[in-house]
Amino acid sequence: MAEIFSCLVDADYLDTEHHCAHKRRSTTGLKSVVDSLLGAVLVARERKRKSSAPGCLADVRNAVFDACFVKALQPQGFFSLTLPTGGGKTLSAMAFALAHAKQWSLDRIIVVIPYLSIIEQNAAEYRKILDPDDHGIVVEHHSAVRVDDDAEATASDDSARLAVENWDAPIIVTTSVQFVESLFARSPARCRKLHNIARSVVVLDEVQTLPARLLNPLLSVLRELRNNYGCTFVFSTATQPAFRRAPTLTEGLAPEEVKELVDQPAEVFGRLRRVRYSSTGRIEWDALASRLACHEQVLCVVNVRRHAFELWERLQSVVSASERDAVVHLSSAMCAEHRLALIGTIDDPGKNTIRQRLKKGQPCRLVSTQVVEAGVDLDFPVLYRALGPLDSIVQAAGRCNREGLLRDKRGQQVFGEVNVFTPADDRLPGGVYNVATNETARLIASTSLDEMAAIPDSFERYFSNLFQYVDTDHHRQRECSIQDDRRELRFREVARKARVIDHSGTPVVAPYGRAKEIVESMRARKRDRGEPRFDRDDLRALQRFMVNLNDRDFLVLRDQALLTALLPGLELFVIEDCCYHPQLGVLVDRRPTEEFCV
Repeated sequence: MAEIFSCLVDADYLDTEHHCAHKRRSTTGLKSVVDSLLGAVLVARERKRKSSAPGCLADVRNAVFDACFVKALQPQGFFSLTLPTGGGKTLSAMAFALAHAKQWSLDRIIVVIPYLSIIEQNAAEYRKILDPDDHGIVVEHHSAVRVDDDAEATASDDSARLAVENWDAPIIVTTSVQFVESLFARSPARCRKLHNIARSVVVLDEVQTLPARLLNPLLSVLRELRNNYGCTFVFSTATQPAFRRAPTLTEGLAPEEVKELVDQPAEVFGRLRRVRYSSTGRIEWDALASRLACHEQVLCVVNVRRHAFELWERLQSVVSASERDAVVHLSSAMCAEHRLALIGTIDDPGKNTIRQRLKKGQPCRLVSTQVVEAGVDLDFPVLYRALGPLDSIVQAAGRCNREGLLRDKRGQQVFGEVNVFTPADDRLPGGVYNVATNETARLIASTSLDEMAAIPDSFERYFSNLFQYVDTDHHRQRECSIQDDRRELRFREVARKARVIDHSGTPVVAPYGRAKEIVESMRARKRDRGEPRFDRDDLRALQRFMVNLNDRDFLVLRDQALLTALLPGLELFVIEDCCYHPQLGVLVDRRPTEEFCV
């Protein structure tokens, strides 16, 4: 029923778009390009193979790629790709997806990623390999512009509705929020993509980040899509969660339902061990900043934005004036384009990016929130990680000695250093994150992190324990479960309860880079009467410049007249220059001290 509704809504929107904009969306079918895309992936693999230093890491990456390519011929179903960070999951998963899609004549590949920071890198990597001329083969979708289908339709509303993505492209790279909430959506605009999920390979990257409170309904829907809609799912992660059926996970998967793509994962984990863990204990920011300043190259990952800002400021005060530009901050207070520019690429000669500093052996002290801890290819010799969930700690450790290149003075291979500390101001995000951090503290009190991180089964035990403490079906007091609401066809209740993030905030456009040019172009554009004032290409261009504000920060900036509507009647705002710091992103209450302002 949902698929039929999706088809009808999408057809209606496409016809309306054609009528208003006098053009049709052009699309390319995966089947017509799958051979060329497979060829491009094989060329990329060969290029990486030749450029990689010989050794264990290169051997494992090649073996994993070959295994994924061969196992793609297996029948459709559930697959898992359990591999330590740095093991080559990104390219190997795409090789499997393309070969599997060709084998079973599937219509598209959907890569679902939890963090914008990973989308930024992975989409750029896929586009570079598979769509270098930007022909719409790879579509990146994470725009958070609100579309209210309950409102009375107006000309301005139509522009937002018609610009919504329908995932009609060979390869979609999207967020967990977009994917999961679309599966349980009840609004036409969000449902219009559902029929394009059918007959797809869906790669769930960093699958351990799927919201625990939605696991029962989500696994139920994934099984339905596998059984009746021709979908194949790949659960990809370095810390595979325990999705096995249990008293709290009634919709969990039976062991025989999931096929592992990597042979003998425990042995692979042992071969790719590149770090040692130690505990620093409780520490004040000033003391931590002094420790970080002792290292030429070091990454420190904290749990909340405010901690990142405070530690960045303290670190600025303890390094020499000549090295302050080597103290870098990354967080979700910065737009995606800003973070990408700071991280840079290996092909950025002459640019003072994080990657270039690391490559050249120059000082680089990075303070970051979790945006950097999964899927971002950085390679630091030393890592400090605030105590948090076990999977987050291990994911962050993947940014330390990532390529296994650390050597001592005698040229012998050595391990990277991962120091886990507890901030004196031990503030944590609420909900599952807090519960998971407490469970991690309990586990490491009896077993060392070194032991747990080296054994894949440790994560299954950790997640099994965690799922006992959190509700796996969003069963609030005096409320029915999502599964109950689904059975009774209470679509509004299902959509309300199945929000991945209860308060996802309000997106604003940051005045960074090309954002001003795009905004001015949209505002100045002349349209005929009845013609949409913007389209999906405009939203695609803007999504990399958006930052989500919580309700309180949004109201503060709005009341101070520091936000302006992008277009009349559109719930998308542009933030004033004075609120966007070139090193820290959006700042609402506090500003850096004058000494450190740029």
